[in-house]
Amino acid sequence: MKTPKMIELERQRLDLIADARAALDAIKKNADPAKADALEARHDEIMRQFDMNGLDIEAEKLSASDDEARASNRPGMGAGAAFGAAESGEFLRGKRSDWIDQRGKPVRVLARGDRFADRRGEGPSMGDLIRAKIAGPRNEAEERALSASVNSAGGFTVPDPIAAEFIDNLRSQSVVMQAGAVTVPMDSETLAIARATGDPAVAWRNENAAVAETDPTYDRVTFTARTLAGGVKMSRELAQDSINIGAMVQQQLAAEMARKLDLAALFGSGTAPEPRGIANTVGINSISMGTNGAVIASYDRLLDAIYELTLNNIPAPFASVMHPRTQLALQKLKETSTAAPLAMPPWVASTPAFITTSAPINETQGTATNASSILFGNYSMCLIGMRQQVEIRIFDQTFADNGQLYVQAWMRADVQLAQPKAFTKLIGIIP
Repeated sequence: MKTPKMIELERQRLDLIADARAALDAIKKNADPAKADALEARHDEIMRQFDMNGLDIEAEKLSASDDEARASNRPGMGAGAAFGAAESGEFLRGKRSDWIDQRGKPVRVLARGDRFADRRGEGPSMGDLIRAKIAGPRNEAEERALSASVNSAGGFTVPDPIAAEFIDNLRSQSVVMQAGAVTVPMDSETLAIARATGDPAVAWRNENAAVAETDPTYDRVTFTARTLAGGVKMSRELAQDSINIGAMVQQQLAAEMARKLDLAALFGSGTAPEPRGIANTVGINSISMGTNGAVIASYDRLLDAIYELTLNNIPAPFASVMHPRTQLALQKLKETSTAAPLAMPPWVASTPAFITTSAPINETQGTATNASSILFGNYSMCLIGMRQQVEIRIFDQTFADNGQLYVQAWMRADVQLAQPKAFTKLIGIIP
């Protein structure tokens, strides 16, 4: 619900946009260098005010949501779940009382099948806005969305509901998300969460005897939003004449961003600006095919990897993520005597395999330089922090000599593990 202050700030925002456009028009029409410089300085000052206005709007939104949260989500004594509590074996699925940020505001985490976006009803999609920015708005809704979301960098930021839909599109194409990774919406650059580092001591005790104690079994990890950006080029004629260009651009950008997000979540190095992925997180389990790697000839090593998870009391369900080359090798396993397909043990059969070309096949294992890995785990303990804001920019000058346009998308995300020992990497798989 918009507050009176928010409405006033948004009115000021529209006035600033009009002032900025007027200043730019005056610069183009004025040949006097001194006056042009003064007008340009005035434009820069307007844009600084515009940016500050945006910060004021965000602060007012946070203030309004905080008031609402405190009024409706204050738990009663002895009621509600503790931070990070799990129910029905679904770790970190997250009811309203499960995750609370530093301001007391509930954090809604999203499991597979959950969505950022609620139904937004009728209105332009992100694809519609891309097409409108290229070829001009077709209706009042598109024109209003574009005029209300321009920025000082020459592009536009899609409204929150449309950004949420783009992120849902991206999440649906992410293998890590399909395997069960949980999305944690971020409303700021950083977000701190608790992480389990060990198991508490629990023991039967005699009357008056000391209660079992251990060192703290939790620490804090912090999501830091990292920027993922990319774009596509197209001819100006194609952009103007094709009715589906906006939807196609949206689909391509979402698919490629999903692939790069998978690569970071699985194998990211942790060297900025890349997040640290599962394979490079300290504390996960590791099983090796051998000093110099080995060809998969049986399911034995896969069973060893799953055993590590059960040994650590990690709750099912488990999943595995691998390169298509590795899945092909598993599918080709045969009985030695009959050449019939090798029967899959129940542990392996009950662990669904997800396939992605984001998994590298050029890892080094001893003398081998063509090795690959399989990552097993309870993927609900892989947390993807994600900013909701998505920025789309349209550039018409960079490739103007070729009559081309460039559409660029930006999003921000990070990866953290709620419990590193919930994952096992099987390394050194060679063809």
